[in-house]
Amino acid sequence: MIKTIPFTRLAIVQNLLKGLKAMSLGLIGISLMACQQTQLNFTAIQAPSLASFDTPTQLPEVGLIRLPTESAFIDVVPNGLTLPYQLHTARSSQGLSNRVSLVAISPSMPFENPDILQFALQEKARSLALNQPDACLETFETRVTLHSINLSLACPMPVNHLYRLLIQFWQADAFSEHGVAAVDIDNIRRQLKLNKHLNAFSGVEIDKVWRDKLLGAAHPYNQSINNQALYDSLTLSELSQLQQRTFAQAKWHLFLEGKEAAEAEFDLKQSLAQWPSDTNSSLPTASTKPKPVNQATSSIKQSHTIYLIDAPGSVQTQVRIGYALDDKHLSAQDIPLACRSLAAILGRSFSGRLYYDLREQRGLTYGIYGQCANAPLATSIKFYGSTAIEHTGAFVVGILDHLNLLASAPASEGEIVALKTYLIGEALLTQDNPSQRETQFIHQLVLGLDPQSSQAMNVKLQDLTPAQLQQLTQQAFSGEPLVILRGDVDRITTDLTDKLPGWQLEVVKVND
Repeated sequence: MIKTIPFTRLAIVQNLLKGLKAMSLGLIGISLMACQQTQLNFTAIQAPSLASFDTPTQLPEVGLIRLPTESAFIDVVPNGLTLPYQLHTARSSQGLSNRVSLVAISPSMPFENPDILQFALQEKARSLALNQPDACLETFETRVTLHSINLSLACPMPVNHLYRLLIQFWQADAFSEHGVAAVDIDNIRRQLKLNKHLNAFSGVEIDKVWRDKLLGAAHPYNQSINNQALYDSLTLSELSQLQQRTFAQAKWHLFLEGKEAAEAEFDLKQSLAQWPSDTNSSLPTASTKPKPVNQATSSIKQSHTIYLIDAPGSVQTQVRIGYALDDKHLSAQDIPLACRSLAAILGRSFSGRLYYDLREQRGLTYGIYGQCANAPLATSIKFYGSTAIEHTGAFVVGILDHLNLLASAPASEGEIVALKTYLIGEALLTQDNPSQRETQFIHQLVLGLDPQSSQAMNVKLQDLTPAQLQQLTQQAFSGEPLVILRGDVDRITTDLTDKLPGWQLEVVKVND
């Protein structure tokens, strides 16, 4: 039997429930108001801490690793033939495969729109692979920088066959609609636009602002890439003209690497017959283009400014802090040494000062790294990483404190030994990887370094002392660092103002 509750008792229960509900809503409202009025406490700052590099005395002493003095490649100068390229050979460590690389370099002037050419060359490789039943095309690699364009194949086929495949990319009709394996220009445009949106989504756009602020908008490096208008309107005719101007501007190098003496198998006369002819003599060449003045000097104004890229809703802040290295403070010989050494001692991943302190000790980031960018027209050093919104101010202050500490106090002998071991060991590992070995050699060609000057730099590294490193730091970090952040401006401004009271905050847009 269902028991009924008298009306008067039911009304009392309902009124009591309503009262409890109203009371709970009031308490929630008060709690929310209290949360809104509570000041957020961001991560505290603290003095930098360093790892100990003292080793137990019972361990055996190991001498300093030495780099080999011989060059990775042998230059070949054939008798009685004038080659349009410089021929370099090396013994292969890839088993049965031969490796051929056709490289265009332009030491004095960056290439025009190399970012567009990279997508175009990749699209050409796809088209060739679809039209030619040749498995070697599946090994195609392209490595493009502002001063070099490297096309490579590694395949167990004769070196002349690989050369013939590579030379197709630079023939006059390579990007003609009537040429062999015509490319899809619409697909190239789509990839360029997609890449632009991906960069904005991933935050890579911060590096564009970095280059603009570091070098100035008029610098050749900022003029030669990110041509947004051409991304939208690129035609096959414009692409073909760009390819031919690049071909005319370049100095050419051919790398042969095989299990035996590759140059003995290479038919030089056949390669000359296949070399692209000069179909348009009116195109500018590297010798007719004016050589720009050295514009490596930093354009940073001494104003203690932090540049902010607003990314509303971001859960982390991307950070870029660094310097342009120029001959006002460092000698031309010391610039590459300072760049490599300082980037490594502070930002060499797990064993760098920044990683040890800001991640391992304080938990402000998943990782922070140093990068040395040494190019003919500019050299810079950059420290980069990401941090949570609430750690932004402490993370930035932590990096700046370490830059100042390295300049104000010499490193220990143990830390210098660890630095040398890292850099020299890295160079030795590079020599064991054919692609990296070749890339490093090309970079030396771009910088105009011969094997003797490269060896001299290694000797200076091996003889580096704590006092010398401190002097290099003081010279390299003598100006004001460039600081660029990408994050939710509304959420990080208060923290930055509190922890960096002497700095101005300036919001910038990526395309400014």
